[in-house]
Amino acid sequence: MNTLRLSFANAPIERHAPVQELLSRMDGGFFPIDCSEMEQSLAALILAAASQSKKGRRFLVIVPSDAEADAFASDCRAAGTTAMVFPWWKTAAYRPVESRSQAFGERAAALAAMLDEQGPRVMVAGLRAAMIPLPPRQLFEASLFRLRLGDTIDTGTLADKLVSWGYLRVPRVSLPGEFALRGEVLDLFMPGDDDAVRVVFGYDTVEEIRRFEPVSQASSGDRPGTLLVRPSRELVWNETLINHAIAALAACPRSGAANHDERIAMLAQELQTRGECHGEELLFPLAWEQSHSLFDYLEPGSVALLLERERLHAQSHAVRREYEGLYRKALMDAPCPSPDSIMLKLESAIEAWPRAVSTWALKDADAGERLACGSEPPRSYFGNVNYFREELATMAKAGYDIHVFAESELQAERIRSLLKEFKLSVHDRGLSAGFTLPAAKLAFIQEGEIFGRRKRAPQSLKSARSKVIDTFIELNPGDFVVHLNYGIGRFTGIERMKVMGNDRDYVKIEYADDENVFVPIEQANLVQRYIGNEGDAPRLDRLGSKSWENRKSKVKKSVEDLAERLIRIYSRRKLAKGFAFPADGEWQTVFEAAFPYDETPDQLSCIEDVKRDMESERPMDRLVCGDVGYGKTEIAMRAAFKAVMGGKQVAFLAPTTILAEQHYENCQERFRGLPVSFGMMSRFVDKAEQKRTLLAVAEGRVDVLIGTHRILQKDIRFKDLGLLVVDEEQRFGVKDKERLKEMKSNVDCLTLTATPIPRTLHMSMLKIRDLSVLSTPPNNRHPIRTVVDEFQPDLIAQAIRQEIERDGQVFYLHNRIESLDEIQMFLQRLVPEALVESAHGRMDAKELEDIMHRFVHRGFHVLLSTTIIENGIDI
Repeated sequence: MNTLRLSFANAPIERHAPVQELLSRMDGGFFPIDCSEMEQSLAALILAAASQSKKGRRFLVIVPSDAEADAFASDCRAAGTTAMVFPWWKTAAYRPVESRSQAFGERAAALAAMLDEQGPRVMVAGLRAAMIPLPPRQLFEASLFRLRLGDTIDTGTLADKLVSWGYLRVPRVSLPGEFALRGEVLDLFMPGDDDAVRVVFGYDTVEEIRRFEPVSQASSGDRPGTLLVRPSRELVWNETLINHAIAALAACPRSGAANHDERIAMLAQELQTRGECHGEELLFPLAWEQSHSLFDYLEPGSVALLLERERLHAQSHAVRREYEGLYRKALMDAPCPSPDSIMLKLESAIEAWPRAVSTWALKDADAGERLACGSEPPRSYFGNVNYFREELATMAKAGYDIHVFAESELQAERIRSLLKEFKLSVHDRGLSAGFTLPAAKLAFIQEGEIFGRRKRAPQSLKSARSKVIDTFIELNPGDFVVHLNYGIGRFTGIERMKVMGNDRDYVKIEYADDENVFVPIEQANLVQRYIGNEGDAPRLDRLGSKSWENRKSKVKKSVEDLAERLIRIYSRRKLAKGFAFPADGEWQTVFEAAFPYDETPDQLSCIEDVKRDMESERPMDRLVCGDVGYGKTEIAMRAAFKAVMGGKQVAFLAPTTILAEQHYENCQERFRGLPVSFGMMSRFVDKAEQKRTLLAVAEGRVDVLIGTHRILQKDIRFKDLGLLVVDEEQRFGVKDKERLKEMKSNVDCLTLTATPIPRTLHMSMLKIRDLSVLSTPPNNRHPIRTVVDEFQPDLIAQAIRQEIERDGQVFYLHNRIESLDEIQMFLQRLVPEALVESAHGRMDAKELEDIMHRFVHRGFHVLLSTTIIENGIDI
């Protein structure tokens, strides 16, 4: 009998009779098997047990959506079995994938893994991915070959093969799809892999295979004995495949494009000359006679698990209708294949594979016998910790074995502190969703069910690794430098010279009158990069003159004066006494645990700095500097919550009405269900509401007041202000800053900025103001993609339509106010279905704010604007 062993929770699932029955039926080959009352997380645990049994079977899992595919694979990995996701193209129907999209490599990697004996035990695919035809198994399998230690390889032939497979030969590997062959070393970065691989040859014999990180070139320590080499994409074009695909496309209904035949001929030429073309994935299914599916790539004895068959059936029809609707639209613009030729009939593919286990969510009296697994779906507590405690007490009294799964070690610690009175197990990793097994007295609870919805980055996204580059060390010939003793000169290079019989490296610096100084390399600390006005070349100093010494003396005097002023300011600040907020309580822990994202290390460090400042008697004056989207607002919200829990009021100051309104809405969402009241003061709030807010603030009935410079006016009186949060302080005027100084004298102040002005940053660097920097991007943040191209109306229309179809919005930047109206008319003619409005700096302030307000609230699609959009808007 198979038993289920969980590495992260010693739960008695193996004693649950329906699980034993299901595993027994699979062992006996009694297929197909229909199951009910099986949550997806339970299914993942059962598959993990089955894949680790003596049979060692492998599974293909079809789930209704891509998000569920990521979650199911994650659950399998948490249960101790290898799992991989077969990805979908992640585009709208008939919307071409980018030529260098990582989806090409990921799909090829997944197919190769299915054919690899050492591949993952579980392959998971979303419905859309499973409905796309694949190359014949024999065709793809023929393009794989395995390198083993001791194999004899012709490296020249290998390089030619890699080029024909779509790889780019480069001097040094840095990106997926590249390879480098230097003598007896082959570096290969296969698309779909996290690391590159280095193969070392002894003449023509494979002596070593190891993985390494391309940016740092550091070995990862993984030294596999074999390497399965695969193409850069699932289909490598040849003459036969091209001819078949082009003939099939030509046989499809004609498009509405005037140059229909020319476009088909152009596609054929592009495939023959480059081996690829834009949108080629739509032509993949046309390259062979018969459609093939993921089921064709399964080994004999493998089992297909089909989760929620009703949803799979309904969504397959919905996807087909979506393709049929967009096909008619796409056919108006260009030649394209019909939905029937690029989509599989999933039910037919399923029926062709009898070794299947299906789960059903709904009861059907006409259905045959279904094995009831007895699991119940998770409950949601929406952040109501007291209600959750009551439920835990009830389950504990009934004798349940309770396991709570957090998404990080930090969250696990928070949950343990909140639930310390209960006997339960809290794990810092685990399931994507919980479930209960009443018959087994077992409860699995995922943290998102306690605190509300969690927002996870998809597992399919790779985390980018990078390293900091110290630009003050990297000098290029021609750069201006400063020598401590000789002044400003020009770096010309590093020369090796023989002096007094010894060879040494010298830094050569050119000065005025063609004079040079050679600095020994061990004295390079005396040389620094010159930092001045960008674009202005400094005057080179003359060796032997007193100009450099005079300049140093003048600067020294200025520094002494500044230091004296700083000592006075710093002394007053040290002597000032503020309010010491109490340490974190249970409410603070609940609030922080409800944050729907994983904090970055910089965020956690910054939050600790802020809390330490707030808990001290000295008034806080901290600057938080970080790029847009790096988590500054969450830091401010946690500080505000701590202040309110300490019995104080909070003022949240923003430079524009739009940004103030956004902060207000975000705070309302983040503090939902918590005993914190908010007010807002800006021109978007009518006079009557402002009067009511003023009275509530004075009486202490408003905990957090959010607004523009309006809250700096004399008629605003706080009952007990304890914290001032200033967003983008550099955008406020001189009078506003004077008022800020008055308000900051005895309250804690937290300033947020993405672009600090030099004076503010300078004060922070000198410790007059404390500084926290957020330099770590959020997990799996998408990089900005920049395309530089000539002006093409068709390209602009395509970009705007693509963004609108994905329910997005567009900025169109134009640098001349005089011709802004002409561009607006041009855009309206180009994309008549899009709503276009314009904004510029000469507009009336109220009108400009109204346009920005409507754009933020999705009132129109395209904002045609000058660079004014960079000021105070968060989208």
